[in-house]
Amino acid sequence: MRRLVIFGTTLIGVIGVAILSPAFPEIKRALALTDFQVAMLITAFTLPGIFLSPLMGVLADRFGRRVVLVPSLLLFGLSGFACAFVDYNTMVVLRFLQGIGGSALTSLAVTLIGDFYNGLERTKMLGYNASLLSVGLAIYPLLGGFLAEIDWRLVFCVFIVAVPIGLIALTIDIPTKKTDMQTYARKVIRILVDRQVILGFLSGCTVFVITYGAFLMYVPILLAEFGATPLLRGVVMSSTLMLTALVASKLDFFVKKLGLFGVMRFGFISYTLSLALIPLAPNVYYFTVFVSLYGLGHGTVLPALQNFVVNQTTAESRAVVMTTYNSMIRIGQTIGPVFASAFAYYSVTAVFIISAMLSLFLASFIPRASRQP
Repeated sequence: MRRLVIFGTTLIGVIGVAILSPAFPEIKRALALTDFQVAMLITAFTLPGIFLSPLMGVLADRFGRRVVLVPSLLLFGLSGFACAFVDYNTMVVLRFLQGIGGSALTSLAVTLIGDFYNGLERTKMLGYNASLLSVGLAIYPLLGGFLAEIDWRLVFCVFIVAVPIGLIALTIDIPTKKTDMQTYARKVIRILVDRQVILGFLSGCTVFVITYGAFLMYVPILLAEFGATPLLRGVVMSSTLMLTALVASKLDFFVKKLGLFGVMRFGFISYTLSLALIPLAPNVYYFTVFVSLYGLGHGTVLPALQNFVVNQTTAESRAVVMTTYNSMIRIGQTIGPVFASAFAYYSVTAVFIISAMLSLFLASFIPRASRQP
């Protein structure tokens, strides 16, 4: 049951936009929306996560994981499901409420892994968790597109699956170790200002600046320049995420061979090579190979960073640290497209070169700034 709740929470945590995006054209047409109004269905959902994730973490640390997890899942599922039956203005409000429910789900799943597992078993579980996350990101757009072909309302109906996961979470034993508020605050501040933790936060933010900027925004554009159809573009992107899932599921193997920080450096170097080579691809076949290097890097960096940050925490402060990490990721997701479009004003190649330089900087910086946990 523990694994079902953890993995189910992770899969629900990344479904909010991924499954909906293929249905946006149908939603736009059915409700006579502008592009800005469609974008608001994303923004209303993602915005709460930037500000509320740390608060959710404090509540989970102070009052128990279940107190935050169960209502979050129920709010996510019910408000998302209700979107299928309302007008646009109400839908935006419901998406905001759904975003509140979803603001801390992925980080709470990682927190539970930290609570229940230790050592190499924790590393293995974090790898499996990152693998499932990538599988979800790869499959959800395909599922959303299929359902939207039938009726766009069906896509919103899928969100109801969060409700049974929330009910199951009520049945599992989640230990809570409480401390007085003053002691808790001192511990949290000491951890949050630690250079190791700050490095993890900044690295996570940078990864998603690059991912949501160079990768998700401009890889499809470059593929289109090769004449790739929407289906082919989807296949390339999905196959990359499936490679991410495969690699992440073997994280414990990589850690045994390279050590945790060796895995992180390997991942950032894979990012660097991919980002530097993508603009040079002469055809779609080479392009696909170069993009696959990004999937390799993603499959090592994401779970390794999570493992690193978890290892810096204690049970009493783990939730607030992981939700703060999640907030940094949301910031990266938000500014990534802005970052990329600013450099794309000069050339799309510049987007990838600057992103490659950021990855190389992190690859070279981590060994000097970090100690092996």
